[in-house]
Amino acid sequence: MEVIYIKDNNISPIKEPLCCAIGNFDGVHLGHRMLIEEAKKHNMASAVLTFYPHPQVFLKKIKNYPLLTPMDRKRDIIQSLGVDYFIVFEFNDIVLKYDKNEFINILKGLNIKSIVCGYDFTFGYKAEGKLSDLRDSFTVYEIEKYVLDDKRVSSSYIKELLSFGNIEDASRFLGQNYAIRGSVEYGSRKGRKIGFPTANLCYDGYFLPKNGVYFVSIDYRGKEYYGMCNIGHNPTFNFQKDIRVEVHIFGLDFNIYNEEIEIQFLSHIRDEIQFDSVDSLKNQLIEDKNKCLRLVSLRK
Repeated sequence: MEVIYIKDNNISPIKEPLCCAIGNFDGVHLGHRMLIEEAKKHNMASAVLTFYPHPQVFLKKIKNYPLLTPMDRKRDIIQSLGVDYFIVFEFNDIVLKYDKNEFINILKGLNIKSIVCGYDFTFGYKAEGKLSDLRDSFTVYEIEKYVLDDKRVSSSYIKELLSFGNIEDASRFLGQNYAIRGSVEYGSRKGRKIGFPTANLCYDGYFLPKNGVYFVSIDYRGKEYYGMCNIGHNPTFNFQKDIRVEVHIFGLDFNIYNEEIEIQFLSHIRDEIQFDSVDSLKNQLIEDKNKCLRLVSLRK
């Protein structure tokens, strides 16, 4: 997959004509995948065009606005789906004020011949551009909303599911396990004192599930491990003001500081709670680990 970045309206046409799916694609969920699969059907090179930063991040001026898939993970998922071109369009104050015709001319300049987009897609300044405007210049494939369990599949609904700790349903709506990726940072190293050493993950940019303990799988250097992950403040032992993501990895007992890992959330085990003693916490962690190990055995 070739990755193309468009910045400051610096546009070079792609040599081959494109059928391009356009959107934000946060999560690359089942609805997004319908668009992408449609873009691969029409005897042209397939492309996905998305925006960076996410327009909502830019408009709300929120630092570290949490996303289901920050750009590097979004790129990797889309590449795995067999797309030929991934076009990243820088979203800034100039782009914000493009009228619909300016935006259409940019698409033409990229050699886009066909467009795939959702039924509610709008574009241009104050969302003035509609599907009918695109049809004057391109072949347009309009994709209806994707409904699962009588719910419209959307990034916002998946975030809602995650905020309740409903990992299984969130993953079904995504079409894959929800995952976060980051480097392992130095923490307080208090967990090892009670027999549960953890990797402290830098999760910048990601939307986090509800605080609690989760059964997870971990990808480290292409090898899969299982473990349990705590999201929260450590209220009983070593309280932290900022939320931490800490994972105890089964069968991995060597130093992985500054290494990148990916955590896939498989099941919610329990909410984060405050215990009356460190011993009570330790006993609960043993119970949590045993439950996770039983879940590991069921997956083999």
